[in-house]
Amino acid sequence: MPGPKPKPHTPILEPCRVRLHLLSPIHIGTGEEFDPFSYIIRDGRLFLIDLVKWMEMYPEKEELHNMMDSDSFSMIRSYIAEHFDLKTSATAIRCEIPIQNEDLLKTYQKAIQNRNAQNQVLIHPTMRNDLLMEAYLPGSSIKGAIRTAIADYFAKDAGVESRDEHPRNNPEYNKKIFGSIQNDPLRKLKIPDVSLGKNSTVIMEATEYPLKDKTLTPKGAVEVTKSLCESGKACIYPFKFFMGTLDFRFKNIGLQELIDILYRFYVPKYEDEYEKFFQYPKARDIREKIQILSQTVAGLKSNETLIRTGHFSHVECVTLNDVRKPQTRKGEDGHPLPWGQTRTLANGLYPFGWAKLEFSDIVSNPRPARQWKFFQKTAVKIPVQKQPVFHKTIPAPAPLPRNLVLSKPAAEEKPRVSGLLNELQVIQANDRFGMDRLIDALELLEDEAEQKELAAAIQNKLEAAGTWKKHPRKSDIEIWLG
Repeated sequence: MPGPKPKPHTPILEPCRVRLHLLSPIHIGTGEEFDPFSYIIRDGRLFLIDLVKWMEMYPEKEELHNMMDSDSFSMIRSYIAEHFDLKTSATAIRCEIPIQNEDLLKTYQKAIQNRNAQNQVLIHPTMRNDLLMEAYLPGSSIKGAIRTAIADYFAKDAGVESRDEHPRNNPEYNKKIFGSIQNDPLRKLKIPDVSLGKNSTVIMEATEYPLKDKTLTPKGAVEVTKSLCESGKACIYPFKFFMGTLDFRFKNIGLQELIDILYRFYVPKYEDEYEKFFQYPKARDIREKIQILSQTVAGLKSNETLIRTGHFSHVECVTLNDVRKPQTRKGEDGHPLPWGQTRTLANGLYPFGWAKLEFSDIVSNPRPARQWKFFQKTAVKIPVQKQPVFHKTIPAPAPLPRNLVLSKPAAEEKPRVSGLLNELQVIQANDRFGMDRLIDALELLEDEAEQKELAAAIQNKLEAAGTWKKHPRKSDIEIWLG
């Protein structure tokens, strides 16, 4: 009979103070849409509502019940939209989100007035804490952007080939660079979710922008983060992550080298995208809107880097340079269509996904002067906040002494298993990002009993949903089950 599994070794990690600058709209999707009965739109804002709570307080119970018993989706939606009172039903409002797209407002109004069942006005939400109703950027999304840049950096040394990037061969591609799951160097990089607080998102239209003609194709309404180029205001969120030396078999990577790897991967992507899509006369409005973004990229210091994350980051930023061979659908001639011929822009103006990471404990120096491909006729002053936090509810971390090395997160940074278990009860088993976040949190818990308790609860939830046996992160969870 085999003995018990060895307990995972917990590496010593050092805290890194980081400021996340949101430079362009970011959409981290949930894979679902807002339920049409879960929101109303008034005065240019979407109000997420607690339908059950509103029904309980609504005075005309009989009329309401008769309407809810009908089979007409459009009639029910219109009834809710027309009878929900923002003042008397304020306690049934979960949160409100500004809408920055006139076409969406007109479409919704028309659907309500005409009782149009064919137009559901589907809106894709971003990741949100269902208890606090605050949007957040998953730590796994930031870590994924870091992972791609590191994979590209080591792809040649690891002997990665084009076929390794095909979905069927992804396990082999990861193993060549990162080794086994248990020995993955990025286990020494712990990035928490970054809370964006309330009033940190807006709703825009995702629009496909083609390379060869002027026709813009709507792709649906999406909830996105507020950002520098969209709002003209600095959107900065301080947080801490924890990192040890990343000991790859090719070489070890420290924090400064990690910053440089990210810079060398993502900055050329921004330049190339600008040159390929936005230098032409038809893109004049886009150039004007993203000029402040271009200035930010050109002004990156030695302790700063560009990254791209979230939906619509495009193939160049999620694949490896020398082995990139994305799979595309076949055209009428039976041959694969060329890739990289379109961009998806928020409201047809803003590229998705760009952010800056600023590392506060690393010395800041100007990077060497150089010529940039993007348009820079007029200097743009980048707004700087007096307080480095977009939301006052998020306190800035106190400075750390330069010679201080911590082996553990500060007490207030530790995740509590009770809160994680409560969150597990709220999210759905098919919520990929939510489940990934809880699985990643296993490594941040310091008590082995709590790690095992959370791992078992995750396993039970996935088993109940019938997805445990084939879950892509089953092996990650089993490590902590003992």
